[in-house]
Amino acid sequence: MFIYKKNIIRRFKILIIFGFSVWALLIIAKAIILITLERQYWLDVSKNAIVYNRIIEPKRGDILSDDGELLVSNMIKYRLYINFDNLKDYSYGDKRKKEIKAKKDSIWNEGLDSLCIGLAKIFPQWDKETFKKHLNAGRNLKKGDKSRFGRRKYPLCPDHQLYASYTQYRAAEELPILCEKKIYSGLSADKFMYRKKFFGSLAYSTLGDYKVLDKGDSKRPPKVDKHGLDAKYDSILRGVAGIMHSEKEKEIIDIPVIHGMDIQTTLNVGMQDICEKALRDGLTNFGSKAGWVILMEVKSGDIKAIVNLSQNDNGEYIETYEASKYNETPNHALADLREPGSIFKPIALSIALEDEKIKEEDSVRTYGGIHYMHGRAIHDAVKPKKKWQTVTEVIQNSSNVGMALIIDSAYKDNPKRFTDRLTELGMKTNYNLLDCERRPTFRTPQSPLWSKPDLQAMSRGYATSQTALNMITFYNGIANNGVQMAPRLVKAILKDGDIVESFDPVVLNNEMLSPSTIASLKRMLRAVVNEHRATGARAKSQKVSIAGKTGTALNDKGNLLSFCGFFPVEEPEYTCIVQNINNIGGGGSTSAVIFKEIAEKIMAKNERRPLASAEDTINAKLPRIKRGNLTAASYILDEMDIDIKEGNISDDLEDPSWGVVKADSIGNIIMESRELNSNVIPNVIGMGAKDAVYLMNCAGVNVTISGYGKVTSQSISAGQKVAKGTHVRLTLKP
Repeated sequence: MFIYKKNIIRRFKILIIFGFSVWALLIIAKAIILITLERQYWLDVSKNAIVYNRIIEPKRGDILSDDGELLVSNMIKYRLYINFDNLKDYSYGDKRKKEIKAKKDSIWNEGLDSLCIGLAKIFPQWDKETFKKHLNAGRNLKKGDKSRFGRRKYPLCPDHQLYASYTQYRAAEELPILCEKKIYSGLSADKFMYRKKFFGSLAYSTLGDYKVLDKGDSKRPPKVDKHGLDAKYDSILRGVAGIMHSEKEKEIIDIPVIHGMDIQTTLNVGMQDICEKALRDGLTNFGSKAGWVILMEVKSGDIKAIVNLSQNDNGEYIETYEASKYNETPNHALADLREPGSIFKPIALSIALEDEKIKEEDSVRTYGGIHYMHGRAIHDAVKPKKKWQTVTEVIQNSSNVGMALIIDSAYKDNPKRFTDRLTELGMKTNYNLLDCERRPTFRTPQSPLWSKPDLQAMSRGYATSQTALNMITFYNGIANNGVQMAPRLVKAILKDGDIVESFDPVVLNNEMLSPSTIASLKRMLRAVVNEHRATGARAKSQKVSIAGKTGTALNDKGNLLSFCGFFPVEEPEYTCIVQNINNIGGGGSTSAVIFKEIAEKIMAKNERRPLASAEDTINAKLPRIKRGNLTAASYILDEMDIDIKEGNISDDLEDPSWGVVKADSIGNIIMESRELNSNVIPNVIGMGAKDAVYLMNCAGVNVTISGYGKVTSQSISAGQKVAKGTHVRLTLKP
């Protein structure tokens, strides 16, 4: 009995050992199969199973004008490629790949002509034959070919540097071959973000730019070129990147992206355009090397326009923040430190008036226009007809001798009082509007370089370095009856159209100067423009009253010619400074002329007439409708419950109808659609800038716009065939 039990136990042990041995052999066999026969398959599976984190780039915020008009925004452009070797990207077997390649070759052979015809319409720089030759060259490239472009990333267009717009990209995707699955078409695109300035170079040096020069990697940060407002408010505009990963063909967001916020500036597009045109015309007429303008709203201190123009090597006047022969600073108006010349005289005189060292009606002996002081000769630019001049005449005639005598006599025993008051009036203040803004400076009695002649030199605008911004801020305080406002360039930060933070106007000093001093200065500055043979007589206008001061500062690098003032004198609305660099003429014969044109056009633009005088009491008022996107116009009119007569107008905003709007004899609105021909110059007269630029881009035309309102003229008439590199200039008027 016991022997029987021992046999059972022995057989059970043998059975267990046998089972484990078989199981072990099976595991070893499977491992060998995995390592050899199934190795490639599982490697491909592992690649698809790996979770890769991907950064979600935030949208950079927009920069808006004072009334919410888009000045700068992010846009996307594409470089299009064909991957002729894209079958390598798929883990198919050889048999399947052979079948796909045969079908792919068939699709390309049959559809190549149609594809090239379509591409020639989208990109009219090249014709059908050029595209066909280019694409066949790509198809015929051999593996390992060391030519400029390989088979895996061959450019769709002959010019590898060409950027396609979103509209062109989408149109290309609809063409034969390219509309097929990616495995057959091989179409791919590299997407690039760039900052689009919707008004061209208008205020370019102030708006600035943001360019990613190098994206960097885990070891080094990205290299970015940024300037102007785009640099100053980078932390607000850039947003915060998010992180996502793919899992089982699903995209999962780990950290949500935070898009950048928008900033609303105080700049006004219409006023900026007026100032730029007036300055450009003036610089051209006078042959100046560079010039700049600041226009400020009196009550708020809002900067409505900043223009900075410099000559390039071709003699053209351009806005730029890049250094060049006549542009040593990124923004002349804020960063160009220069001796201001005679526009500094009212500042110096205001201190003497305030301290009651002299009165408006007092007279000064100007010695016939030449006087020696502290071993130096002081000359008046124009010899006065009399030896004695009133204080008003000293300013009116811009007498260097008179100002030197007034300030030296008043402060030679206490020059620190004079320099301290200059500091209090903002002559050493940096308002930090942009990163490039520089701090003004002047010597003080505490400086080891101080000398007795410095006091009389400062009285007439020398021995001090000032920016145009500091000068206009003082003059604006005079125009505002002694209330000195801080210059303001950005007034709000917005998120999705809602105000996140607003920047209210800031009062620097409620009483910069006493009312009596302000009144005296206003009378003097008005005399500079209105009195016979005064230095600012060329700024006198029959349309608007102007007060201001001329200035001419001599310099080896080029004289600084200035005019700074305000208008209208009775109730000042705007303060403006115009400066230009020229060795010929003076501030009264150059900058004063430009100032006058700006003042007249700004006031004409702001003129308001009673609507009642033009009211039609018989017919119902209908909105003025521009030519262009009829679908969008129809949508708006429908929301306003205005009936229209329309023929076959699309209701799809993504694929709108384009055409003209007319009115019949009784005032009914009639919409007529037109066919778009992408191979000829379209007629965009009467359209807004957005629609006009869109249609021109669809036709493959480069566009430059000037002005605002609707298109009144185009440099190339409609109907002409689009040639390679065609450029059209559109002029807009209200």
